[in-house]
Amino acid sequence: MAFNTPIMTSIEVKDLAINDAAFDQSYFDNYLLPTQRKYLRDVIGKDFYNELLTEIAADTLTADNETLVDDFIKPMLAHYNVYEVYSKIHVQLSNQGSIINDPEYGAQAQSFDYSQSRDFYMNKADFWRKDMIVFIEDSNDADPTTYPLFDECKDIQQVNKKGIIFYD
Repeated sequence: MAFNTPIMTSIEVKDLAINDAAFDQSYFDNYLLPTQRKYLRDVIGKDFYNELLTEIAADTLTADNETLVDDFIKPMLAHYNVYEVYSKIHVQLSNQGSIINDPEYGAQAQSFDYSQSRDFYMNKADFWRKDMIVFIEDSNDADPTTYPLFDECKDIQQVNKKGIIFYD
């Protein structure tokens, strides 16, 4: 079933978003599907999302969809994946409680550094999301037959990640 088709692999996440050849990309394995559902499905619309998954599962991506997936969706999802996994990489849960990863040849990031680094991945992913929407809209303006299911798009606003509520 196409519903369980990942758009990208954990190796692709590592290659697009992590600059460390020794990084264990298996951290991303359990986050590929939930991340794409959380950050992509509502943005491009359920029908368009299902069309992409069906084409990917059957290895029949149209040229337009292949461009969209390779040039925008994968870079966006790679950064959202790192954002989602960031805490798990930093702190491991074991039968002895929470354990902070302690590198042999480096210093652990301080709280501010950790937060700032994690935010970098969300900001980068948000950039790719916005750029993807502009690309689809521009393509559709030039040729209305491209991305016909995109008209269901809801450009969701990212939630406030800092926990502060602003009132008008």
